[in-house]
Amino acid sequence: MQKRILIVEDEISIIELLMLVLSREGYEIAVCQTGRDAIAQMKEFHPHLVILDVMLPGLDGASIVKIMSEDENLINIPVLVTSALVESQKMFTMFPQVKGFCSKPFALTDLVAKVKKYIGDEA
Repeated sequence: MQKRILIVEDEISIIELLMLVLSREGYEIAVCQTGRDAIAQMKEFHPHLVILDVMLPGLDGASIVKIMSEDENLINIPVLVTSALVESQKMFTMFPQVKGFCSKPFALTDLVAKVKKYIGDEA
């Protein structure tokens, strides 16, 4: 079964790059560009991993993770947070579903390694 990743990101260039790299790795990708749409997209797409930007229109990444933590259907989805603001990593320490953090700009090899680890595809 192909594993599904939901990318919640508002920058088109990052979306395109992640889609290209992660689809080459064999993952099925869905994209959401606003925080408001992220929760509905999770419930519809049932991702095995969410790659979540912190700064988003509508709801920010911390608010999305808080909503996920209060929903029994979403609480166990692992989250990889991305942000240019390294200090924002502190906002996510209380949420066990947040497995890791990638600061922007990120090295693709590092991001792919984290994706594989958190989605359970490590060799």
